[in-house]
Amino acid sequence: MITNPRSILLIGYDSNIALGVLACLRDQGFRFYLLSHNKKNAARYSRYIKKIFYYNAENDSLKDRIIQIVTEYNIEFIMPYDELEIREVTIHQRELSKYAPCVLGTDAAHFDIGIHKLNLARFLTEKGIPCPPFATLGNKDEQESLVNKVGFPLLLKPVRMASGRMIQKVYDQQSLNNIVVENQDNLANFLLQPFIIGNDITCNVICKDGEIICHTIQESPVKTGSNFSSNDTLCYHHDKEVISIVSRMMKALEWNGVACIDMRRNAQTKQVYILEINGRFWASVLPSFVKAGVNFPLILLKLSLGEKIEIPKFKPAIQVSFKEYFNSLIHFGKLKFSDTKYKSYLLDPIARFFQMAGFVFFLFSNILTSY
Repeated sequence: MITNPRSILLIGYDSNIALGVLACLRDQGFRFYLLSHNKKNAARYSRYIKKIFYYNAENDSLKDRIIQIVTEYNIEFIMPYDELEIREVTIHQRELSKYAPCVLGTDAAHFDIGIHKLNLARFLTEKGIPCPPFATLGNKDEQESLVNKVGFPLLLKPVRMASGRMIQKVYDQQSLNNIVVENQDNLANFLLQPFIIGNDITCNVICKDGEIICHTIQESPVKTGSNFSSNDTLCYHHDKEVISIVSRMMKALEWNGVACIDMRRNAQTKQVYILEINGRFWASVLPSFVKAGVNFPLILLKLSLGEKIEIPKFKPAIQVSFKEYFNSLIHFGKLKFSDTKYKSYLLDPIARFFQMAGFVFFLFSNILTSY
């Protein structure tokens, strides 16, 4: 087995995560190649990417494309960073490993439980691990039971979607009835859960055989209204209750590799609930390193290769939004530009510019289509 790879094939869709992983590994002397089914992936402009390749997620065999690239360009490590690609590489790991070592991953059966919100909710309920009560959109008895138990508003969630996308608040019974009618052909793809007022918590982990090797915990205020995407304001801190709950879940799932667990702390009861697992790296993987001191991509790479690793204990830290920094600046406050995530963007400015431009275009497109 190669124990000191010099060339890495990163595989995934998301620009922000790709750029974060690249920044975490940039000082290790690797040559980076990128394989993506996103032709707008801003990482193609990265100063660290030697060459980018594309594939069609619907028609092409990802396994065959990986073998082709690894063979032709002497790739020495295969590192998917998004869910689809991590799952696919893990399924074909035995064959792919004949060509280059692969990143550590969870078997498909347990992985598919973890990344599917409804399957995960059922699994956690069976195991007695804290998660919000839930109902399926196609089961009227479950809906009535949930409404009687927690009332409105409820959250309508797609069972497979990340970053808060397509989550909808349901304010009353009539709205719920309308949603059921509108989604008659798609009922199995949604679940209902209570809207819990409190803080968002994210626990990021690397596991081996269900044991957590390293982790960080970040907490942020919940966004209100209809925006359920992640927040730039983060507080990294230690929390024994959070890590205890997550440890029970990862052990039960026999998890291997990386995961980002979304949780919610009820503001009134202080109870912590698991909401979902993202079986991939996360948007704030670089702040996890820069702010909290844990280089997840490097640790995962070394763990996958069987190398000896020093497990860092993460340090408490904060990250503030640009809005908070700007308000502090004009009021002569103490916040610094380095307290935001944007200082790290200067490491790869051209790629980050295109990433942010794409995000702004996405926001304006959504605004225009909503009218």
